Amino acid sequence: MMSYSYTRRWYALFTLLWLAGNFGGQILNAQSVVTYAGGTGKEVFYDALRLTNGNYLVGGYADDLNWVASGVPRQVLNPQGIKNGTGTNKIGFILHLSSDLKTILQVVHFPKGAVEDVRFIKVSSTPGQPTGEVFISGNTSDTKANNGGYFIAKLNNNFVSGIPTDLAWAVPLWAVGYPKTYHPWDVGSDGKVVYMWGESHGYDWAEARRLDANGVAEVVPNWRYHKLKTGSEFAGLASAAPGGTSAISYSSIIFKRAGRCDLRSWTLDDYNLVQPDGNGGTRKGKWPLDAFFSGPGDPSTGGGAGGQGYTGYSPAATFVYGPSALVIDRRTNAFYIGMNIKSVLPDGNPDFEPAVLAYDNSGTLIWWSRLYHEIRPNGTLVNSSPDQYVDDLAIDYSKPVSSASLVVLARSHGNNSENLWEGNTVAANPGGTGFQNQFTGNNGNIHLSWLGKFKLGDGTLTNSTYLGEFNEGSNNYGAALTDPNLDGWPNPNGGWPNLNTTRCTDVKVTDDGAVCVVCAGRKTITTANAFQKNVKPGQGTSPWSQFVRIYKPDLSSVSYSSLITGQFNPATGAGGDNTELYNVLPVANGVLALGMHKENTSSPGTSLGNAVPTANAPSWGSTTPNGQSAILAYLQTSPLTVSVCESAQSGEWTSSTTWSCGRVPTSTDVTIINSSHIITISTNTAQTKQLIYKGGKVVFSAQNARLFVEK
Repeated sequence: MMSYSYTRRWYALFTLLWLAGNFGGQILNAQSVVTYAGGTGKEVFYDALRLTNGNYLVGGYADDLNWVASGVPRQVLNPQGIKNGTGTNKIGFILHLSSDLKTILQVVHFPKGAVEDVRFIKVSSTPGQPTGEVFISGNTSDTKANNGGYFIAKLNNNFVSGIPTDLAWAVPLWAVGYPKTYHPWDVGSDGKVVYMWGESHGYDWAEARRLDANGVAEVVPNWRYHKLKTGSEFAGLASAAPGGTSAISYSSIIFKRAGRCDLRSWTLDDYNLVQPDGNGGTRKGKWPLDAFFSGPGDPSTGGGAGGQGYTGYSPAATFVYGPSALVIDRRTNAFYIGMNIKSVLPDGNPDFEPAVLAYDNSGTLIWWSRLYHEIRPNGTLVNSSPDQYVDDLAIDYSKPVSSASLVVLARSHGNNSENLWEGNTVAANPGGTGFQNQFTGNNGNIHLSWLGKFKLGDGTLTNSTYLGEFNEGSNNYGAALTDPNLDGWPNPNGGWPNLNTTRCTDVKVTDDGAVCVVCAGRKTITTANAFQKNVKPGQGTSPWSQFVRIYKPDLSSVSYSSLITGQFNPATGAGGDNTELYNVLPVANGVLALGMHKENTSSPGTSLGNAVPTANAPSWGSTTPNGQSAILAYLQTSPLTVSVCESAQSGEWTSSTTWSCGRVPTSTDVTIINSSHIITISTNTAQTKQLIYKGGKVVFSAQNARLFVEK
């Protein structure tokens, strides 16, 4: 538990403070809410965001909006040049939901067929601050010439100050492969968007750019490629460009080796630079692509040394790399990129190698990580023959910037002695362990996800765990886990059980640093507090299932894990394997997961398998699917035990008449400052568990006045 004291100099912060992830507009004393959308056409819920006032935004698509009550206000957005000429006549929408998820307050949507969906919703504000500007992205289907792939847009209002009536700007982007699948972009607190577009592992193009607050590509001083206003290209720092920065149209990171040598060293000293790898070993090269070439690149020609790198790797025939993930730390606007490189092993076999790169706001490279050793702590040079990918990135805001973490969701296809770093071999955490330290068993041709926490400042690995659920019918299990909440499941660090493919699609971090994921697996470990449990080994057959999981902040254990799948026959597993989850959002005392129930392709218009267990479905929802149906699941992870004190009127914090609870708030209370109320603090003893701003404000009337907020 951390305690913070706030003096008068934090007045501006406190007049705006709300609880972003725990109790703001909270579902107090709530139970789980699991529902389908109530429509008869196809729908999907893709992404969710929680607003200052506790209400939610949910993005997705639908064939129609007939399942939304006719009295719900609707606002149609102008697509502003977004092309979707070969689309599928869907409606991309944003639902504005009440804080208890029971009421659709508003629907903001594009015209039917204008876009394929609303895939992601992001804000410019940091957690714990008032909702900033709202940005969205969505899929499109059109030609390369029409920038078919995905779009990024800024709304002209944020649902708190007012309902959006239009797009402030929109940028359509050509994208296939990873950029199309992942939509790698994010927005900083300055309203600037960093994004990646193009293709992955082909012969055409992939690039990163940064948009200014008006949606215009801008100059990034320390990126190394710049498009001049004359139409030519300059390689070097922006300040060195002919005519200076004013002669530059925009800057780029270029994920292509033919004719370019970005992400490579340009001098022999940088190429030969040996530096720590973040986990007790070392590596050679200032830049992550140095390992695939025999010498530095030459920016004057876009070429440079070819041949094998120092561990024997060389690049594959395809020119374009694989940009896949991007996140911005909104406190500093530093940004982090995930990618992989299609490579060739020394024996000529194909491979894929990952890289995570950290840049500061000016575009200077801070650090990069391979996620495995190239030079082990004993000095041995190694290759890692499994394919590896970076699927998602997230910022852990639970600590100050100086000690905060980047959370990496990566994936390994296959296994070998050198792979993504194991949870019990983290140099910065001697004696520590991950919930699942390593790849086990004899099934090599499978995909396993992996989580790692890295220090934002220097890329030091602090914790890691694999995510590999058991294979149905495995043996060689370890002893049962002793934590009662882990419900008697075998310890994944015991024995040598076979695993099966486990792939995660989204990662988020809670206010206390716990890590939330949505994934798909087979014999998935579920907890005693799960909404929907799996059957344990020896007790029945598990279907392939989507699941939601919360890892403890150090990744050493699991605090919550639940299936979201059709109710299945435990003897055969029949009836499940029929959902897909896309997003997880930490919310009040639980998580919100979004996805869909699959259509039965053998009988169009009907749903595959059995319905998922539902709970407290709102009037706009349904307890049964109808063909392909959207799923929204608020899963309560443990009972709420806090009490609530709301302001009843303006007054002194220390006066019981100020509060609805009839007493002064304590460190166990959630305190709500209601609209127009001014609460004055003149002592240094005021305290609360959480503070929610709902239109009122807190005023500090004495120099040493303080309010302690516990987290």
